[in-house]
Amino acid sequence: MKLVTYGPPGGELPGVVEEGGSVVALAPALSRAGIRILDMGQLLAVWSAVRPVVELAVEDPQSERIPADSVRLGPPVPRPGKILAIGLNYPTHTGDSLGATTSESQPVVFMKTPNSLSGPSDTVILPRQSTQVDYELELAVVIGKAGSHIARADAFDHVAGYMISNDVSARDVAFGPGLEYPMQLQIVRGKGFPTFCPTGPWLVTADEVPEPGRLKLQLWVNDELRQDGNTSEMSVDIPGLIESISSSMPLLPGDIVLTGTPAGCGFLFDPPRYLADGDMVKAAVPGLGEMAFEVRDE
Repeated sequence: MKLVTYGPPGGELPGVVEEGGSVVALAPALSRAGIRILDMGQLLAVWSAVRPVVELAVEDPQSERIPADSVRLGPPVPRPGKILAIGLNYPTHTGDSLGATTSESQPVVFMKTPNSLSGPSDTVILPRQSTQVDYELELAVVIGKAGSHIARADAFDHVAGYMISNDVSARDVAFGPGLEYPMQLQIVRGKGFPTFCPTGPWLVTADEVPEPGRLKLQLWVNDELRQDGNTSEMSVDIPGLIESISSSMPLLPGDIVLTGTPAGCGFLFDPPRYLADGDMVKAAVPGLGEMAFEVRDE
């Protein structure tokens, strides 16, 4: 099932995308069943109980339907409790350039702010503070079941589904003097600007993604293929990430885990090739759809 949100920023409502492209509005269907849920995070928290109602709504020809091309699709999970991102998880991304890799048991974890979320076709804004804004295509894992100290063997039981994401990064803001003086790193600032976390176009439920550890990841800038990787390249796989992160903080329904990016980011080119006003960025992951957005100066 492909779960989406639709509507204006800050007012997105949950829906399901059908094969024909229509969005089935879930709030009215749930309301008729005596369930008042307007937020995707709330929906995921009770997914096992409400899924039969959702499936009936999709099958019901009387359900409210909206053409997908007539409405803005928002981030599939617009109001997560937290966005956890993983650094250095693809050796081809950082091994040659920074001489750094992640531990197989303790991945590098940092945060992106929820306000950085944007929809799959929303414009990404280049902030005036940066001249080195870069793209990072990533598989996003969305948590559906709360847990702490989750065992690796149980990790997939806590996954609601998967979506495409882009960990947009202002390299100069994030690093600054931090490469020489690590205590001055500004990772959250450099990755937390508004629109710096496009996600979508939808959240594909876990039952429709049987092999999330073998997904092809591709990203184009102005029709030029820049990133061409596979989630099988991750140093720490999805169960390992969930096990490690949950050992130090609880994972809650709606939390988003960005799993790292493969080679091909702009800063790795010589000279670097950062995003510029007017660029078009497209990303595709088989089974998860495509996401495309324009880049504009602030």
